[in-house]
Amino acid sequence: MQFTGSDILWAVFGASLVLLALAIGYIVVLVYSHQRVARAQVMKLEEVKKSEEKYRSIFDNSLAGIMKFSIDTWTVFDSNEAIRTLFGCSSPTELQDCISNLSTSSREFIQQSLAKDGFISEYEIRAARRDGEELWILFSAKLTEGDRRAQAVVVDITKRKQFEEKIREQGELLDQTQDAIMVVDNHGTVTFWNAGAELMYGWAKEEILGRPISEVLFSSSRLDAYHAAMEDIHRFNEWNGEHYHKRKDGKEILAESRWRTVEKTSGSARFILIVNSDITEKKRLESQFVRAQKMESIALLTGGMAHDLQNILAPIAMSVDLLRRKVADESGQAILKAVEESAQSGLELVKNILTYGRGIAGERVTLNVNQVLDQVLNILEHSLP
Repeated sequence: MQFTGSDILWAVFGASLVLLALAIGYIVVLVYSHQRVARAQVMKLEEVKKSEEKYRSIFDNSLAGIMKFSIDTWTVFDSNEAIRTLFGCSSPTELQDCISNLSTSSREFIQQSLAKDGFISEYEIRAARRDGEELWILFSAKLTEGDRRAQAVVVDITKRKQFEEKIREQGELLDQTQDAIMVVDNHGTVTFWNAGAELMYGWAKEEILGRPISEVLFSSSRLDAYHAAMEDIHRFNEWNGEHYHKRKDGKEILAESRWRTVEKTSGSARFILIVNSDITEKKRLESQFVRAQKMESIALLTGGMAHDLQNILAPIAMSVDLLRRKVADESGQAILKAVEESAQSGLELVKNILTYGRGIAGERVTLNVNQVLDQVLNILEHSLP
C-alpha cells in the first residue's frame, strides 16, 4: 500500500490533534487538581485559624490564670487577664515582676519537674500579689514540644489555705484544753481525738482513730450506758451525764460527758462532738465533804447526848461517897464500888465522846486488857442475876 503526500499530511494532522487534546486534558486535570489542593489548603488554614481563635478565646476568657513562659529564664511570653488579675497586675510587665519574685526553691523545683517529667501538677506555692498581700497559688504546667517553653495554669487557693490555717489553729486550741474532746461518726467510730483525750485516757491519737468508741472507753458491763446515750443523741441530738470510762492502763475513771450532734454543711453527714471531763477526784472530794458533814452532824448529836449523860452520871458518882458512910456490910460496899466504877467509866466515855465531837486528837496510851476485863466482869457480876 502506497501513501500519498496528502495521506501523510492528514495522518500527521490527526496525530497532532490527538496530542493537543491530550495536552489540553492534562492541563485541565492539572488546573483542577491545583484548585482542589488550593481549596483544601484554604479550608485547612481557615480551620487552623478558627482553632487558634477558639484557643485564644479560651485562653483569654478562662477563669483560671494561664501563661506561657521559658523554663530557663522564667520570661513570660503570653498571659491572660485572669492571671494578671490574680496577681493584682495591670500589665504583662508587672506580671513578669511578680513571677520573677517567686521563691527560688519553688522555681527550681518546677524546672526540675518539667525537665524530668515534662509536666508538674497542683504544686502549692506561697507568693505575693503586686501590693504585697499574701497569695497562695496552685501551679500546674506542661512542657510544650520542640522548645524550652511551658504553659502553666495557676489557681488562687488563698481562701482555702486561710481556712486550713484557721482549722489548724482551732485544733491547736482544742489540744490546749485539759478536757478530752473527741468526734465520732454516726456509727460511733472515732474521727478526732485531741491531746486532752490522750492525757486523760492514755491512748495516742494514732491508736484510736478509726476504732469504735464503745470498744475504747466502755467495759462490757458499762455498754448499756453507752447505748442509752447513743439512743438519746439520735432522738434529741444531745446528751449530758456521767459515764464510767476505762483508761488504757485498765483504771476506771468517772467522766462528766457532754454529747452534741454536728451536721456538715456540705452534705448530710452527721457527727457527734463529745467533751469529757475527769471528775473522779472531784467526786471523791465531794464524798469526803458529805461524809465530813454527816460526821459533824453526828458529833453535834452525840455531844448533846454526852452532856445529858454527864449530867445523869455525875450525881451518881458523887452519891457513892455518901452511901458508903451509911452502908456497913461488905456486900453493900462491893456494890457501891461497882456503881462507882461504872459511873467513872461512863464519865470517861462521855469525855472521849466530847473530845471526838470537837475534832481534838486523843492521846494514845498503853491499854491493860486484863484490867479492862476485870472491870467488865466485876460490873457483870453485880448486874446480872
